[in-house]
Amino acid sequence: MADGSDAGSCDFYLKELDRRLILRPVTFSRFYSICLSYPEYFDIFLASVVPKAADGGESVTCECIVQLRSYMLWQYGVRDSFENSYQYIKAIVHFFGLEIDYVQENRVDYCWHTNYLNNPEKFFAPDSFYKMRVDRFKNATYVTNKVGTEDYEIDYVALGKRSDKVFIRIYLKTREVIEQNYKPWFFQIWEMYGMISKYDKYVYEKCYERRSWFYRFRARLEFYAEHGTDPEYLEKIHKILNGNITISEDELIKLADKLTPKINLIVNVEYQTMRRHSKSYTLIPFKDYSNHGETARVYQYFDNRKLIIDYLTDKVFRMVEKTGNERKAPRPLCKFWKALCSTKCIDMRMTPAEARLVRNYNRRLNIDSMKKRVLGSAITLGIYTRGLNDDSPLQDAFDALMRFNDNDIFHAAQYKVKKLRQFNPEELADIYQGELQQYKLVDVNDFTLLNEETGEIIEYSSLIDLQNGGGQNDDKANL
Repeated sequence: MADGSDAGSCDFYLKELDRRLILRPVTFSRFYSICLSYPEYFDIFLASVVPKAADGGESVTCECIVQLRSYMLWQYGVRDSFENSYQYIKAIVHFFGLEIDYVQENRVDYCWHTNYLNNPEKFFAPDSFYKMRVDRFKNATYVTNKVGTEDYEIDYVALGKRSDKVFIRIYLKTREVIEQNYKPWFFQIWEMYGMISKYDKYVYEKCYERRSWFYRFRARLEFYAEHGTDPEYLEKIHKILNGNITISEDELIKLADKLTPKINLIVNVEYQTMRRHSKSYTLIPFKDYSNHGETARVYQYFDNRKLIIDYLTDKVFRMVEKTGNERKAPRPLCKFWKALCSTKCIDMRMTPAEARLVRNYNRRLNIDSMKKRVLGSAITLGIYTRGLNDDSPLQDAFDALMRFNDNDIFHAAQYKVKKLRQFNPEELADIYQGELQQYKLVDVNDFTLLNEETGEIIEYSSLIDLQNGGGQNDDKANL
């Protein structure tokens, strides 16, 4: 059932499952000490013991919680994501001879990605935001970041606490993707739905590769260097980018604003609702789900999503016009909130072509980012080993490769086993075609290494032998 020598995680197999799961050493919310993961799709958390109810009666804490990941939800939609993950739950329960008593929601997040706001700083400034907000939250938490020496941007606004029944946060999604360096596939989805332009996407990709939100100003200058026409500015920009001249952050921002348009910002409005809040919902039975057994409530919840959203965006928190009635509550919704409330609630599923496009884009951007990271590490290693030097980055990369001994390869092989378990096999099933087209490779393993001093040629098969039988000693590998 379980396999693997890695103490950190191992493969989990059941005959009824068409894919393996990964048993991970992750603890969630104190009680859930077992995690079975389908990377990038969902995580199953199991608790061997749950606390009793406050009155000492039967526990109201579920022994199993499933977290659906955003990548799966964006690809397959809510219903299909639930049904696909539930097949794994049923297989596990059946294997151990157990039964499922009931299925219910534990936490549901409602999110809107929007490019509606041209100036979030002005819109969400406290003196503006407090005139528009209608809610029962006592305060708001702000996170701001400095831009240049005197300006700022509002990165994050939160109402309530994460432990509350409802927690609301409004933040720059684009910045989160770039700085946390994950979910770059959002760039492709935003472009597909017309939320950002190819220019925006260009800038975001440059920032993602360097994991820097501030880099957007230099990225805009890079765009001008590729597409601009003014020879005087082009010469100046090339000198800035090459490091021949140095300018302050304020000058950099001013120049970028002068030569290129500002990028579209994607703001995420998110309601996090907990079971303590949703259990009080009276769901309208639009359809008869009595034949769905223990999952009936989940399907009723799906059917009631629009009504729940209307309640959250009106009764829990809404934004109204700044002027009008002396009392804020009767005022009409502001244009931004009216547009948000007008969005349709549909359960979309990507077509195979769309899913393939997003998958390949996600893979390409991560490849580009990783190549820069690997080369940067090789350069740093070269400085540590050979001191300050003028060798080319290519020489640094070769030197880094040649310094691996059999002990390094042995530990690297162990690390690779761990790393392979962190990725979704459907997303990385074969060679990335863009790499083949770029380098005209027939086989990624079709490489040899040449020792110029001895004339010795090391085939790829020799590296495989070293990996499979590498001992743990300090002798250098024959590379």
